[in-house]
Order: sequence, then C-alpha cells, then structure tokens
Amino acid sequence: MSKENTFPLSLNFGGQHYEGIIEPSAEKGPQGHSVYFRVSINGELFAYLCCGDNGWKERGKSSGQQDGLIQAIGNYIFEKYELPVDASSSSQPTPYRAK
Repeated sequence: MSKENTFPLSLNFGGQHYEGIIEPSAEKGPQGHSVYFRVSINGELFAYLCCGDNGWKERGKSSGQQDGLIQAIGNYIFEKYELPVDASSSSQPTPYRAK
C-alpha cells in the first residue's frame, strides 16, 4: 500500500457518518492509477476496493450487503482525484490526478 498517498475518508451515507482512511495500492493498472484501495473505517479494515467496468466492488467478491456504501466510497475516491462521477457510465475512469 502507498502510505504517502493515503487520504482521509469523511462521508455521510444512509443516515450515518463514516470516518476513516483510504490507502491507494502501489500497484498500478495500464492507465497508470492504483489497482485497488484499502479502506479503513473507525480504525477497522472495511474492504479492499477496486473499480472495473461495472463500478466499484470489494476485491475478490462479486457483491454483498454493503454495495451502496462501496459505491459511495468509490465516488468519494473519484472526487478526490477530480474524476467525473457518472453512475450511468460503465467505462473505466481516466487516470487519477490527486488534488
């Protein structure tokens, strides 16, 4: 994980507030951005998230009870890197440009 690019998570979703840390992986994909993100909430590991053609997923799983929160955190990551958040698009985003 890339500790130098770690950034805070502060998100309201489903009537709850979530605080945590997002750590981008050092492993880069063909477009030059992190392949996955380690997300911790309240000091506990929440998930390793990755973005593919069908949106954000927990790495190694197809779907689960937290899908809405996972998409919200993925959109938060897009906003951090100044990427357009378009839920109707299934294409991979352009390379991340950290703020």
